[in-house]
Amino acid sequence: IFLNNQRNSSMDLLRDIGQADQLTSAREENRVLQEKVKELTVRVHELLAENQSLKAEVELYRRECALPTFSKLTLGGNHNDDNIVGGEAKGSFIDTMDDEIDDFVTSGNGLYPDDPAVTLPQIHGHSNPLCCVLHPDDSTLATGGADSCLNLCRWGSALAPGDESSVKAVNDAINISCGAPVICASFAQVNQGRGLPIVAAGCMDGSVRLVHCGFDFCGSERILKPESVGSERVVNGINERGIRHGKYVKNVVWSPNAPIVATASADGTVQLTKVGNMDCVMSDDDDDDGNNNHGTVSMEVIQSMHFDGPVESICFLDDGDTLCCYVRGTSYLSYFDLKDGCKQTKMSLNGESAGTGCFDEHVSFAVLSLNPSPNNGGKYLAAATDTSRNIILETRSERIVRNLYGHKNDGFSNPKIAWSSSGQVCVVFFC
Repeated sequence: IFLNNQRNSSMDLLRDIGQADQLTSAREENRVLQEKVKELTVRVHELLAENQSLKAEVELYRRECALPTFSKLTLGGNHNDDNIVGGEAKGSFIDTMDDEIDDFVTSGNGLYPDDPAVTLPQIHGHSNPLCCVLHPDDSTLATGGADSCLNLCRWGSALAPGDESSVKAVNDAINISCGAPVICASFAQVNQGRGLPIVAAGCMDGSVRLVHCGFDFCGSERILKPESVGSERVVNGINERGIRHGKYVKNVVWSPNAPIVATASADGTVQLTKVGNMDCVMSDDDDDDGNNNHGTVSMEVIQSMHFDGPVESICFLDDGDTLCCYVRGTSYLSYFDLKDGCKQTKMSLNGESAGTGCFDEHVSFAVLSLNPSPNNGGKYLAAATDTSRNIILETRSERIVRNLYGHKNDGFSNPKIAWSSSGQVCVVFFC
């Protein structure tokens, strides 16, 4: 019995030692695997960066294929290009291309803001802010949130000296309930010192609310109602609550020289609405919120356009005479001449290689934001895509002036692009 007990104790000891060795071995193997994962992660990032660089080179090669060769331009080689006569390009082809490239030949000074000047704490409570826009005169900041509210904040007071300035600005902000999450917003433009004190808010339910943004507003209901529209009745894209789309609104922009707002939706429609004749009305009938003091504004749909896919981005050009649109799934930008019956012109996003049979009907990205350059009549168009690439295009042309890389996007990114006042710097931010 004693020998058996001793033998059992020895076996238990050996078993414990074996289990301890297995645990130590498993921990060491796990450590090695973790190191390997880190190594592979770094390699994946390197390959992604290399892939973006190769994409840029491919774009350059495709552009070169679409252009006459240098020898033909300078040495007068045999060719059939109608734009070249006797070895010289018509219309100063090279000079024009050089002038456009020279606009972006220098890099920045490497200085950029990395610390926030002001932080507005919980401006939408515990809900996420979904969009923001600053008034053209820098007086008011409008933010839309997942709490279905549009907030109007005095931007100057938020920047005032003092640790509590931002908190006070949030506490004093005007909160307007829009009935659905606000995912885009835009202030009416000021032209020659005149402008409507209105901000348009695009919502998740397909509605566009026109909100009085003046801090001197005397009414109790800031959401402006359209004139002469019956209850729950839709008239040319407008019901009693305002502009209406079938699905959520992706983009809202105002014309720079007229009270016209363009709205784009995931239902594949773009609507141009003329706004005017704003009045403050005292009504005997209470609205849904129990208020009887509200503003009204005339709304007239002057044009509707219908596409096969969601309209991701729009912008006005030529002082409001042209509307530029991008529809998801297409390989081009559409330019609509609003003075010529919305005549459409398509410009490929594949650069001037389009038409050579090289991927001219396909692009591997979607344009989520469009913004014309501010200081040269909108000569260039900045496009933010859903990939890690932004593009500077010549307006109303297929020429890609610059491809911008260096940032990282994923499938959930919603980038927006803007210009500096000089028109030499592009800023990308993500929502």
